[in-house]
Amino acid sequence: MPKTKHALIRYRVINRYLIELGSASKEQLKRACERALDIEPIGLRTIDADIHAMRYDRGLNYEAPIKFDRFRKVYYYDDPDYSIDNIALSEEELDSLVFASRLLDQFKGLSILETFAGSVQKLVDAISIYRQEHSNAYPAFIDFEKVEEAAGTEFIEELIDALKSKTVVKITYRSFTSDENKVHVVHPYLLKEYRNRWYLIGYNDKFKNVSTYALDRFVNLKKDKGARFTDTGFDTREYYKNVTGVSVMNKKPVEIDIAFSELQAQYVITQPLHPSQKRVNNSKDKIVFRYLLVPNFEFYAQILGWGNEVEVLKPESVRKEIGKIAQGILSRYKK
Repeated sequence: MPKTKHALIRYRVINRYLIELGSASKEQLKRACERALDIEPIGLRTIDADIHAMRYDRGLNYEAPIKFDRFRKVYYYDDPDYSIDNIALSEEELDSLVFASRLLDQFKGLSILETFAGSVQKLVDAISIYRQEHSNAYPAFIDFEKVEEAAGTEFIEELIDALKSKTVVKITYRSFTSDENKVHVVHPYLLKEYRNRWYLIGYNDKFKNVSTYALDRFVNLKKDKGARFTDTGFDTREYYKNVTGVSVMNKKPVEIDIAFSELQAQYVITQPLHPSQKRVNNSKDKIVFRYLLVPNFEFYAQILGWGNEVEVLKPESVRKEIGKIAQGILSRYKK
């Protein structure tokens, strides 16, 4: 049976008292647990149950050598070197820690985690040492994708603060299509990560609409605490409901039928292109899915990335757009 948070705290209090005092009465343990949990009263039967669990509960696996001195009426550890902190982790727990340390190691360079860099490094180092000492038991059979620090992450902490406090920000911004810096007054609504890039979504004072800004195009960021924050009732799910990726256009979604090869369809079944994905039928050696969405840059990039494994069947406007892009690609490779 899973133990409650309070029970686990009581075990640690009892453990600490038996180590630091050498022995303790049931009443002393009771009062110590009440102080630690700020709960009163805790029954003496609860302490009895805790001591029994520490001794015999196979789920806890403490096997605590707690003895009772009938003359002094105190509990003590029969082994003076014992502590529940010294209990070896199970193989499953160690596997989980190895996995977690490798995952954390990929992100420790991000500026948002700088505050915790020391703690992350300690965990990674500790697990690395264990793995070196037990190299046969824990070979390097997991290879994570390397995540490089994305440009613009130095602004994340300040943006989170602005989001929490609903503070207007002034962004000095240089888009991919311009050589000039421009200042945008933005009421921040959301920070979104997509394919290792971060984006700020917020209401633009000048354009009077919700816009998206890539953090790697930020030149500077300042808070405007004197400006009044505009709340448009932004809804994340509704905003991204009809698109893939981060590009949102003010257009109505259209029904798009896409035929996939049998092999590619298996990947799409396990990782849908869009939440609206619905299997329509099979066509010879193809499997057809229907989507209701607004085709944007990310949509076309994904379709083209699948190459001849897919074919857009309808609508004609999307078919033509795919063909136009494909012809442009083909023309670059003609001699």
